[in-house]
Amino acid sequence: MVTIGEAFAPVEGIIYWASEVKLTIGTSVVEPVGDLYATDSSLIWTCQARNSSISIPWPRVGVQAVSHNPEKCIYLMLDINLVWPGFYEVAAQQNGDEEGDGDDLDEGHESGGSENEMTEMWLQPPRPEMVDEMYLAFREGQVRNPDPGDISEDEDYMEAEEDDLQEVDDMRNLQLDDEDKYADAEE
Repeated sequence: MVTIGEAFAPVEGIIYWASEVKLTIGTSVVEPVGDLYATDSSLIWTCQARNSSISIPWPRVGVQAVSHNPEKCIYLMLDINLVWPGFYEVAAQQNGDEEGDGDDLDEGHESGGSENEMTEMWLQPPRPEMVDEMYLAFREGQVRNPDPGDISEDEDYMEAEEDDLQEVDDMRNLQLDDEDKYADAEE
């Protein structure tokens, strides 16, 4: 669950920290710049000037990449439709309810969003050479927090049987000029 609340700085599990990081969510630039923390469990952007923070658990980050949009930065795709009152708001999709009672809107404390929605974000540090360091730290955070939906405890791993290995060896030894094995290939 994405958590939105008062500005804070984590003290434990910090993988990476940078100040003066510009945050863009969708088409909205969040002003002013803030501090960015990559921790063992989440990505946190905090703005002391506006006394607000957003904490995004790593499993919510569906895609991360280095982007040049328009300058070198980190691109993130979250698997939720983020609503952050006062910072970023979009028209909530009504799912067929044309009148929409607004119950799905976030109250500013948590943003669960719809599982079928997504939000794009860009994080731009003050110097482009910091982007690669950020990317590696973000990858580390995601490795430490795999998406529970990607791992199945009941999943059986297939092991090759001795007969299967023999078939693989036979295929490796095939030669295209062996006319007896491929006599009907031209038909």
